[in-house]
Amino acid sequence: MELTQFFKSLVDEDQCAVVICDIHHKIIYMNPAACEQNSKRGGAALVGKSLLDCHNSKSNEMIVK
Repeated sequence: MELTQFFKSLVDEDQCAVVICDIHHKIIYMNPAACEQNSKRGGAALVGKSLLDCHNSKSNEMIVK
């Protein structure tokens, strides 16, 4: 099994929400728990959008730092 697939399968089975972003704060991956937890905000449709759009200004300051 390819190592990348192995780690993805571990994260996909985790009950904790996992959201991965690129260096420009664009969401590139959400595990099923994250999609479910954020279903009212769009769930899996958030992939490709900015993480900064999902948070208030104080949180955005911390994210950018």
